[in-house]
Amino acid sequence: MVKIVQSGKLLKSRRLIRLKLSKLSLQSKQIGVDKKEQETKQVQIINEDQFISHIEPIKQLLPFYQGGKIQITNNVIYTCFNFCVQYLDKKIQHNQEEIANFCVSNLNDYIATFTKNYMLRYVRLNDHITQFTIKTEPLFAIDMQFSPEDVYLALGGTNCMVKIINVKKNQQSTEFRVSGSVLKLQWIPIMRKLQLAIATDDRRISLFDLVANRILCGFVDFNSRITHIQFNQHMLVSSCNKYIKFWDTSVQKLTETVEFEIEIETFIYFKNTLIIGTESGDLHIKQQNKKIVVDQQFNGQQILKFMNCNEKLYIVTSELHIYVTELVSGQIQQQKLLLGYNDEILHVKFIKNNQLLLATNSPFMKILNLDNLEVIAWKAHYSVIMCCEFIDDLIVTASKDNCVIIFKYKGFKQPIELHKYSGHSDDVISIDVNSKYIASVSKDKSLKLWDLKNYQSEQSLKTVVAHEKEMNCVRFSPNNKLIATSSQDRLIKLWDENLMNKMILKGHKRGVWDIQFSPIEKILASASGDNTIKLWNLSDGSIIKSFQGVAPQLKVSWLARGSELISTDSIGNIKLWNVKKQTCINTFSQHTGKIYALDIKRENQDIFIVTGANDSNLILWKDKTEQVTQQQQLQQHEIKIKLQTFQDFMRDKLYLDAAFIAFQNNYIKHFIQAVTEIYKQVDYDNVVSMLSQKMVKEDLLKFLQLLITLNQSKKTYQAAQHLFYYSIKLINVNEFKDEKRELVKKLLQQLKYLTSKCFDRLENNYSSQFLIKFMIDKSKIVV
Repeated sequence: MVKIVQSGKLLKSRRLIRLKLSKLSLQSKQIGVDKKEQETKQVQIINEDQFISHIEPIKQLLPFYQGGKIQITNNVIYTCFNFCVQYLDKKIQHNQEEIANFCVSNLNDYIATFTKNYMLRYVRLNDHITQFTIKTEPLFAIDMQFSPEDVYLALGGTNCMVKIINVKKNQQSTEFRVSGSVLKLQWIPIMRKLQLAIATDDRRISLFDLVANRILCGFVDFNSRITHIQFNQHMLVSSCNKYIKFWDTSVQKLTETVEFEIEIETFIYFKNTLIIGTESGDLHIKQQNKKIVVDQQFNGQQILKFMNCNEKLYIVTSELHIYVTELVSGQIQQQKLLLGYNDEILHVKFIKNNQLLLATNSPFMKILNLDNLEVIAWKAHYSVIMCCEFIDDLIVTASKDNCVIIFKYKGFKQPIELHKYSGHSDDVISIDVNSKYIASVSKDKSLKLWDLKNYQSEQSLKTVVAHEKEMNCVRFSPNNKLIATSSQDRLIKLWDENLMNKMILKGHKRGVWDIQFSPIEKILASASGDNTIKLWNLSDGSIIKSFQGVAPQLKVSWLARGSELISTDSIGNIKLWNVKKQTCINTFSQHTGKIYALDIKRENQDIFIVTGANDSNLILWKDKTEQVTQQQQLQQHEIKIKLQTFQDFMRDKLYLDAAFIAFQNNYIKHFIQAVTEIYKQVDYDNVVSMLSQKMVKEDLLKFLQLLITLNQSKKTYQAAQHLFYYSIKLINVNEFKDEKRELVKKLLQQLKYLTSKCFDRLENNYSSQFLIKFMIDKSKIVV
């Protein structure tokens, strides 16, 4: 019995020990979990507090069309932009000459360019090599057209002259005069004949036969200026005023006239359908034996030009939008919109689905899909849209038409207008939104609060005359208890929900363009035209810190939990600021004008920044601090390895290898050190000769620039002259292409000049030595 009782006690004690151990293990696991959570929280805090020191552009929406000549061949758009021809990601330019006109061949293999100094060039597209150049003076080419088989190029000018050039033979085929300044040229291929129709400003179309080399006839039945001509199946179609005329070129007679109720801006005869573009943006579509249909989908945009390519119809509007469309059963169906030119980008805002709201000095609001850079646009106002905001699937816009409008966001489709507020008496400059209200400020110096979701009235909920001069910005605080406004009167004012003034912040010497509340503290940042960014303590209104820029500061925003700022200015700079140290961390200058638009988006661990400027460029940036830091560390490691290799070569007296590795990595001081040791060798001539050969073969331009640098120092010019002497025989300028050849010639000219200076220096030294020797000898004779 005793043994049984004892064994029972032992079992109980073992169970208790196991329970205690299991509790301890659970506690230890819980402690481990807590520690991990604390560590992850600490890591998150550290990551959030890390400074962004480097951002890089990852996408750009660049302008490519600003009006003037545009041509589409094989779905490639060619435009004359900034005095060069732009297509895809390529440019054709001729040094400092301004390209005024161009024409691409039908086979898309050559392009003819015409510059303002009357130079015509025939350029191969795959390598941009000019095949020939012709001076066309006094003809200034208003229009240029290749013949259907790309054999001839016709040019028409304001001096009533037409030139036809055989581009295959590189010679002028013929030249003749017409009755007026040339407006438009159109080739007409008929059987084995080749004719050219020339529309002139005297309301006449002349028909020139290239085989007969004479003008056959003139079509003169026009009552106003001819706006456009097109050839289609033996018919020459022309437009003037409200009329479209069809001419049969085989019998040289007018066969049909179609009258429209509105004046014609341009037209196209496409798939047996006549499409008319008007100033109001309406399309009038006329199919055979059918009534005219009016399409108003481009309402408000003047139709400038129609083009067709590969069954697609391209429509160019006055907003410099290019719509890619299809004609289906007599209806225009839009497929894609290309933004030719954004004008000044005034405001940007990140919204859902990786999309962006865009206000671009236009009545048209745009939504940009950042994944594929596709765009939709709609006429939101009657005047320029100044700013836009997004909250709870609502888009709010403000404009110079004195209105604030609320739209319902429908994804990548045209939003639906919900309500319009029109209580301001002047331009609405800035708005901000929270879950209840819209705050707006205007040139009329007033601050207004509007109901965001209750649209029973068009009147504002509250209004106050906030400043003495026009206002620039309005912001809600993070807790929505304060509203901040800024103005050209140099003041920042704080208001409560009832628009009662709580505080006035004074300190700026110019107008205050932007203000931003700190996300975590009672601090306000402001950007001003006095070139400064200031931080304000909202407890007492004092200035905490001031950051000095180099130009008027236009935008400011917070980064990294309030410890870092980003700002934009009027000369295209984006600056990152360390708040604690009050220093500029980095500057980025991809823009060339005033950066009006700035917004920030945090997505997981990534930070994206978008900027827009009056240079029409929209740039999407991404924080690349970690990658750049790692790359810099790797580069520093590689530099250490290369320097160690250099030191090893020097220690082993391999001075040729040491000099060459210094040259490869641009270590000029180390290069001089190695060359100095080479000159101490007995056979230095052979070594210098071998070094020159290696450097010329490695990189001639870098070698010549190095010689120029060495020639400018009294300590190293002799070594430079030796290297130049041994290398000059190895350089053949004719081996290089145009641009590189000119650069090599320029560098050699500089070296020639420096060499002559070296000879002058040596001659002066020799003369001085001779004079000293002569004086010493004379003094000996006297003694």
